[in-house]
Amino acid sequence: MPSNPREYLSKFPMQPHHEISEVFSDCLGLSMFDGNALRLEFAVARMDGPKPPNSTTGERHVVARLVLSAPCVVDLINQMQMIASQLTQTGFIKTEQGKTKPQLKPD
Repeated sequence: MPSNPREYLSKFPMQPHHEISEVFSDCLGLSMFDGNALRLEFAVARMDGPKPPNSTTGERHVVARLVLSAPCVVDLINQMQMIASQLTQTGFIKTEQGKTKPQLKPD
């Protein structure tokens, strides 16, 4: 049996379920790993109307909750490392002292 679940499960055909909706998120809320599962909350920021001279205000709203098994967490980490490597190669992100920072594009 392969040590990586992706190797084993990749042999199973993927069945699309078009009834599942896509969710947009622009920030991560709560994230917690209890040793067996990773719990993630995805959120979206909603800004209030501007009221000068006050600072910008708004709220974050949870739009999705996701719970992943430990093997799935390992698979997610491996996939994200590959994506991070690709983003670094294209110059989209920059790594400094082990921390990843987005590269801001000039206006």
